[in-house]
Amino acid sequence: MLGLLVSLWGSAFAFARIAVETIAPEWTMAGRLAAGALLLVPVALVARRAMPSGLAPWGWVLALALIGNIAPFFAISWGQQHISSALAGILIGFTPLATLALAHLVLKDERITPLRAAGFAVGFAGLVVVLGPSSLTDIVSGSDKIAGQLAVLGGAFCFACNNVLARRMPDMPVLVKSSGVMATGALMGIALAATMTPPTALAGASTASLLGVAGLGLLSTGLAAIVFFHLIDKTGATFVSLSNYLVPVFAAIAGYLLFGEALQERVLIGLGLVLAGITVSEWRRA
Repeated sequence: MLGLLVSLWGSAFAFARIAVETIAPEWTMAGRLAAGALLLVPVALVARRAMPSGLAPWGWVLALALIGNIAPFFAISWGQQHISSALAGILIGFTPLATLALAHLVLKDERITPLRAAGFAVGFAGLVVVLGPSSLTDIVSGSDKIAGQLAVLGGAFCFACNNVLARRMPDMPVLVKSSGVMATGALMGIALAATMTPPTALAGASTASLLGVAGLGLLSTGLAAIVFFHLIDKTGATFVSLSNYLVPVFAAIAGYLLFGEALQERVLIGLGLVLAGITVSEWRRA
């Protein structure tokens, strides 16, 4: 299931590359959430999954939609206008480390252990190898670059908060959680995008970009939400957060297969380190 989640999230890079060619980032964000909602809400209705009643459950749904979707999608997209994608990948690798610390403070069954801490460190080292140590040299001064770095770090921290909140969320069917979060996020995302860029700007979108948004919404957002909530219920926030180490690896392989981008040897070495880190962090005594 972790492999499936990584493939769904990792494919987002390819879909987004096509989508933003003729569609503004804010409408790409809103479109992916709307497409995800169009997939999940009818499925939940056909499965006769009733939406939660009462303010408390909807408060959790609203929080996850805002913290896990709207805020990080927008912050990371804005930040990547000012920094390289390689540096953004390094900074997003902050998510598992932040999740590890937050889970230790908030979740009683996910305390930091020496093996878990070592595994996360090895996994982060693998991430650096995949993206190239030279990407760290992009951390330079300058108001725009600093702002971009802080924006991506903020998005990574939002993902970490979302992992922990999803684990603490009251028990409800996976379809209810995923469809509720997606529908709420779509409404907020469309409202935010409309205040930034008039919807008439979408008239110039190409068919390829629209298909890119559809792929983002149906696969990388909608279907991924079902897998995410199911997996986090079964394994916990810290395990799911390790996907952030694997996503850049998948993105590099997908870029090689789909766009003919160079697949360097360090990607495979980094993959080995990441998998070793996951193994160490999840090791259990017999």
